[in-house]
Order: sequence, then C-alpha cells, then structure tokens
Amino acid sequence: MAKIILRHLIETPVRYEEEFEARGLEDCRLDHALYELPGPTTVDLGKARVAQAAPVDTAEMPPQRDKSRFQVLLDVVQFQPEDIIIQTFEGWLLIKAQHGTRMDEHGFISRSFTRQYKLPDGIETKDLSAILCHDGILVVEVKDSVGTK
Repeated sequence: MAKIILRHLIETPVRYEEEFEARGLEDCRLDHALYELPGPTTVDLGKARVAQAAPVDTAEMPPQRDKSRFQVLLDVVQFQPEDIIIQTFEGWLLIKAQHGTRMDEHGFISRSFTRQYKLPDGIETKDLSAILCHDGILVVEVKDSVGTK
C-alpha cells in the first residue's frame, strides 16, 4: 500500500520538500499557540494570595473567600468602537460586533461575530470594565475594586 502525505503548499513550498522529508514531521509542525490570543481566564485571587503569603514551614491555610478574577481578550482590530456591543444577560457576558461591507486588500467584506462567556457567581454589569486598546484588543475584566478588600 502506498503512503500518501498531504501538505499545504504554503507550509511546504516545492523548493523545501527535500529538507522537510529529511526532518521528522513533528519538527515541521506549525505551533499555532504562537498566534492565538488567550481565552477567558478565571483566577481565584484568594488562592493566589495564600500561595504567595504562606511561609515555608507552616501548613497550607484555607483560601480566602474573594470574588474570582475574570478577563476576556478579543482581537477586534477590524471593527470600529461603534460596531461593538457588550451586554450581560442572566449571568452571561455577550460580546457582539458587526460591520457592513467594506473594502480591504482582497475586495469587499462584511464581518460579524458573537461571543458568550459565563460570568463567575456574584459578578454583575456594574463590576465589569471594558477597554479597547490602540492595537485592536478588547479587554473586558472585573474592576480592581471588586476582587479586593
């Protein structure tokens, strides 16, 4: 039975085929983690404080009861601020963005997306802040005063 290897032309141009065949396939695999944005993160601030403050000789202390840290990072560089809607509904964070037909380097395009994230218990709309960075990253997170005492 013949062995067939399919490769994308962009990943393996013809002039590099011999070099790729000499090396193992694992060495040639793309690391997509280098290009992805982190997803929503939830960190228990109580556990983080206990881990940093616990002396080496003592037993582990129970974590403090603080609200969790919540943060979402989204790449929205193709959208204007007026194209983005951020809502909360029954414990969910909804982020929607849509723009009409625009010209880009490949022709005309219209884009839209909807993202939904479950909010940690006790987090409300007034507890969240949203920042659109100059590089097109939308940051939605819990305000600093909520998770600290």
